[in-house]
Amino acid sequence: MKRILIYGILAMTFAVSMPIALKTLYAEEKEALSAEEAAEALKKLEEAQQKLKRVVQNIPKIENGGSITGKVTCKRERTNENVVVFLETVGNNDFPPPSEHAVVDQLNLTYVPRVVALQKDTVVDFPNSDAVRHNVFSPPTAALQFNLGTYPTGVVKEVKFDVLGETPLLCNVHAEMAGYVLSLANPYFAMTDKEGNYSINNIPPGKYTVKTWHEKLKGLSQEVTVETGKTATIDFELARRR
Repeated sequence: MKRILIYGILAMTFAVSMPIALKTLYAEEKEALSAEEAAEALKKLEEAQQKLKRVVQNIPKIENGGSITGKVTCKRERTNENVVVFLETVGNNDFPPPSEHAVVDQLNLTYVPRVVALQKDTVVDFPNSDAVRHNVFSPPTAALQFNLGTYPTGVVKEVKFDVLGETPLLCNVHAEMAGYVLSLANPYFAMTDKEGNYSINNIPPGKYTVKTWHEKLKGLSQEVTVETGKTATIDFELARRR
């Protein structure tokens, strides 16, 4: 399904290289941005980045829940962020998906956010906020296979992620673009920050298997018991897949 919306500028990538990258990008459509224009665009991107959500879920409210927190260390990676920590099974994994849409923008030849974690059956909006045309598609190995075709700035296309698993995002116009959507069976998951910290709250008491996902590193799992009003701490150290 296609909707026509004006999303504006929503996100940023790397602050150091952004002004140069912006000039290169918009040169495809017009003359290169001036230094002042590039600086203003970077400022807007930095402000908008704070509003984007990397996690979209619908956690039920309960009165006797507990929590799981911890830190994930990613060996030989520049940052510990974008690791998804999730509970494999909670009850029968029958939870209504959020009505809120996830958003994966296309900006500065980059998928933003690079990684999004969401509940199964969540709808993802794919706006194009670049000044050039993009295509969003997933490879044959993806959990969900789709191809949205090529579309210009200001257009938003939607995809319902009604399967479980990892779906890489690619663009057949710009080979350097890559992103990931991870669709999960229940709403009990979190994504790490740059330091590797995460927290999953409001979990029903019980025994669970906690797992990790990273686009490059090998996933790990641990068993945990969640108790009412208490916080369990689980740390992970992730290494490259062999």
